[in-house]
Amino acid sequence: MNSESEAPRSGRPLTFDRAEALGRLMSLFWRIGFDGVTQQQMATVTGLSTSSLYNSFGTKAEIYREAMSEYLRRMQFVLDPLERGNRGREDVLEMLARIESVLRGPDGGFGCMATMAMSAPVDEEVARATRRYRERLRAGFCAVAERSRGLGESAPEPAMLANVMTAAVLGTLTIARADAEGDELSAHVEALRSFVNGWRQQ
Repeated sequence: MNSESEAPRSGRPLTFDRAEALGRLMSLFWRIGFDGVTQQQMATVTGLSTSSLYNSFGTKAEIYREAMSEYLRRMQFVLDPLERGNRGREDVLEMLARIESVLRGPDGGFGCMATMAMSAPVDEEVARATRRYRERLRAGFCAVAERSRGLGESAPEPAMLANVMTAAVLGTLTIARADAEGDELSAHVEALRSFVNGWRQQ
C-alpha cells in the first residue's frame, strides 16, 4: 500500500493542490516577510509535513523565490492597462483602480510584497525580479504617456512621467502596509487620480 495512504499526516495530503499551497505560502511571506516566517508556519498553512513541504517546494529561500514569482505574476493584472492598453489617461486611471482593489483585498493591508523585498532582497534572484518589476512599471508609464500625448492629451514628458509615477506608486504601496485605517492610501490614490485627470485634451 502507498505509504501516503497509510499515514497521510506524515506526508503529502491526498488532496494536495500545489498551486493552492503556493498561494498560501505567498500570502504568508507577504504578511510576515522572509525573516519572520518559520518552517512550522509554512507547514501549517499548506497542510504538509516538513519533509513533504521541502520535497514539493525546496528550501525556505527557494519557496520564497517561487512565492515572489507568483506574486509578480498576479500583479500582471495591475500592469496590463499600461502594457496592453490603447488609451492614455484612462489606462492610468484603470491601473490605479486595480492597485486600489489589490490593496483593499484580503492581503492588501500588508502593502506590496515586492516593495518589501526591495529594501532587503533575500538573494540576487529576488533582487533581479523586483528590479524587473520596477523597470516594467517605468516602461509602462513611459508607453502610456506616449499614447496619451499621441491622443492629444497633455500628459507630461514620458521619461519624467515614468519616474514620477513609478516613485509615487511604489511609495503608495509601501505606505499601505503601515496604514491600518486606509486613510493615507485613499488620500494618495485620490491625489494620483487628480494628477492624471489633469491630462486634458489640448
